Amino acid sequence: MRIIDITRPVFENMTVWPGDGGVLIERTGSINGEDVANTSRISIGVHTGTHVDAPLHFIDGGKSIDQLDINLITGTVTVIDTGNERRITRRLISDILADDCKAVFFKTLYSNIPLTGSFDTDYPDLEPDAAEFLTETGVRVVGIDTLSVERYDSRGFTVHKTLLSREVLIVEGLCLKGVTAGKYEYICMPMLIKGSDGAPARVVLIQPDTVL
Repeated sequence: MRIIDITRPVFENMTVWPGDGGVLIERTGSINGEDVANTSRISIGVHTGTHVDAPLHFIDGGKSIDQLDINLITGTVTVIDTGNERRITRRLISDILADDCKAVFFKTLYSNIPLTGSFDTDYPDLEPDAAEFLTETGVRVVGIDTLSVERYDSRGFTVHKTLLSREVLIVEGLCLKGVTAGKYEYICMPMLIKGSDGAPARVVLIQPDTVL
């Protein structure tokens, strides 16, 4: 089988959500400095890079990251390539999504953009009618390669609330560059941070060997 890492690396000065603070990676012990080992510490927001949103992020009293259904961290996922579309609507995905789909990852033009520049507020997003459609069809995991499923200038945060109120797992900040549309197995492992509204995650796709 082929394992495809779709996680964004974390590094200093990487692009983060405006106002979320930057990444600090600090070497606290060095062998060259006559310490017995190299040791480091890191300071990041829990919604940095590839990460998972817990219901608590937008739902008062919602589940925190350590309370999520562990059955959602692995399974079968459908990767949908939205091309150059910047608005993912119900109409765009209604004819693509299979009835038995429980997890979907959206590959947009953002997968080609490294997190090294200024924040682009016109990133592709999931529209409210698409979010409602996904919940109606029984999808339990929604992933996207942008840093948010929601439009930047959203005021009511309808998309987040629609998904998180139904305890749909949201995975943001994926990197699906080079990944073709289709079905895969996935593993999504958010850090187990007690009481947190989100957590950085390592996410991989698993593609079985093709038998000729």
